[in-house]
Amino acid sequence: MKEITQLLEEFWIVKDKNTTDYYRIKRSIDNQMKNFLTDFVGWKLFVTNKLIKLEKLPAEAHPFMGIQRFESVNEYMLLCALLIYLDEKMDGTHFLLSELIENIEKIIAGYADIDLTRFTDRRSLIKVLKFAVEMSMLKISDGSIEAAEQDQSKEVLYENTGLSKFFSVNHDSSISEYTDYHDFENRSSLYTDDETDMVRTNRVYRRLLLQPSMYWDSDDDMDSIYLINQRQYIYKHLDKYVGGRLDIHTGAAFYMISEDNVFGKIHPSEKSISGFIALMCGKIREDIATINNSKIFLTETEFELTILKYKELFFKGLSKELRDMSNEKFTFLVKKYMFEWQLAEESEDGYYLCDGIYKTAGRYPKDFKEE
Repeated sequence: MKEITQLLEEFWIVKDKNTTDYYRIKRSIDNQMKNFLTDFVGWKLFVTNKLIKLEKLPAEAHPFMGIQRFESVNEYMLLCALLIYLDEKMDGTHFLLSELIENIEKIIAGYADIDLTRFTDRRSLIKVLKFAVEMSMLKISDGSIEAAEQDQSKEVLYENTGLSKFFSVNHDSSISEYTDYHDFENRSSLYTDDETDMVRTNRVYRRLLLQPSMYWDSDDDMDSIYLINQRQYIYKHLDKYVGGRLDIHTGAAFYMISEDNVFGKIHPSEKSISGFIALMCGKIREDIATINNSKIFLTETEFELTILKYKELFFKGLSKELRDMSNEKFTFLVKKYMFEWQLAEESEDGYYLCDGIYKTAGRYPKDFKEE
């Protein structure tokens, strides 16, 4: 169980960086585990002499699945250009930052307005390079990336570790005609009428494992029908390999990780914003939630006023940072957090508070004293 949760939590396990875990996980991989991961979830498991990687393709794309430190499309484009450059390099090859910049500019020319002599673009490149080093795709042999960030004349000597070839997803067919992320969601008949039972199985397991919530809007939703009919079998599978419980409600399902096997990001957490949202969800359940746990529609103004109403109610229990924060920034952070955890979603006319708000409720202890 611990081995699979670690593979779920981490992008990959690099032997040189985490030798003990690499060999422990490698020894634990048996035919039953492979069968669960490849047949039921539909993921590829790579085991090489350098790393172990579970290729965790989602059924649906959500913003929280991206590289959280990246703030612009250009940073993703720079990462892609870096991967293309490294793909042409032999393992162990050394190169200078100036050489890398020259080649990235050639690769990216015509695709984006990126000038790596410009401060903002160079800062984005530095962020990408730091990410590549942290992910063990690059090693710094000499120099300082921080110095190069401040002074464009400074050099850094890098080494290609060879791991970059395992970073990207290897697709079974051409993606040259794809125009947006929906094309990736729709590939391999994931959302077609003639899909196989195995494709639907893969999609349901992926949604339960990678998303906070699994929602559906109609009784004839095929994923929900499969989930409800196979719920005992799915629960046994997930409990064996991940640990937790499967909760199914009207229009929603949640896989709740057990407290003794927590991994990855959790909600609620010890972060102040998370605690506030748990408190707010508890009050919403008491104040405006309908008896059948349906979604609650709010206009943008209503949503922001609702957040600020509960901010005022719980104000003295908030952290100093949240108390001092402007209302505009506060509502922005609350909405962002709720979108990431699928507690709320945007619509054309406003927002919906989703069924996830019924799963957590925060309350101050009876002996709590306001500061």
